[in-house]
Amino acid sequence: MTATSTRFEGQLAPCGRKVDGERSQSEDLQGLITQEFAYDCGCRSGREEYHDGSVHHLIVHHNGKILVDEEFRGE
Repeated sequence: MTATSTRFEGQLAPCGRKVDGERSQSEDLQGLITQEFAYDCGCRSGREEYHDGSVHHLIVHHNGKILVDEEFRGE
């Protein structure tokens, strides 16, 4: 499994604010890829790509409201 984490500056968060934050990405040996953005305002965004090609996408506002929660099925 490989994982990376990097800081970013001045990116547009789901709430519309320009804030700093952290981007994390991991990949396992079978092809699962997870990408997460944690914004300093408290908003979060995540994307998981599964081995079968399915994708789960989640965006959460810093007040806790789920803005996007969608899943696309693979083959």
